[in-house]
Amino acid sequence: MRNADREEERRGPSWLRMAAIAYLVIQGSGGFLWWVTLWAWPASRSRFLATDAPASTLLAFAPADLVLFVGGSWLAAVGLARRRDWAWPVICIHTGAAMYAAMYCLTLWFLDSQAWLGGVLMLPSLVATPMIAWHFRPRGTPC
Repeated sequence: MRNADREEERRGPSWLRMAAIAYLVIQGSGGFLWWVTLWAWPASRSRFLATDAPASTLLAFAPADLVLFVGGSWLAAVGLARRRDWAWPVICIHTGAAMYAAMYCLTLWFLDSQAWLGGVLMLPSLVATPMIAWHFRPRGTPC
């Protein structure tokens, strides 16, 4: 049995890899569509802002979010699908970005109930993304 086969066997069934890839693609696509919605329909922004906060406090997150959350999610999915060694570091960077964004959204929700929708939408990222990073860590990597 090849080392790659042993590693795959140790990591569980291929359906788990496919589920992680699907999740990352859906997560990245959802983030992208969310930003498109915010730009195309400015009235939608109020659900993601603290009361009386200017839209610029939300829109300032766009460059980092599009690169690290959206792009990171898609790139991680490609790396997992192609079984590339660089997939795990990308997953780790993406996980950090996703957890930061999720914790920001949840904190904003707790501080201002008007911003509840962002907290709800980011809950899967707070739970599933670190689980993916943990599951697909390279063999022998301490966490």
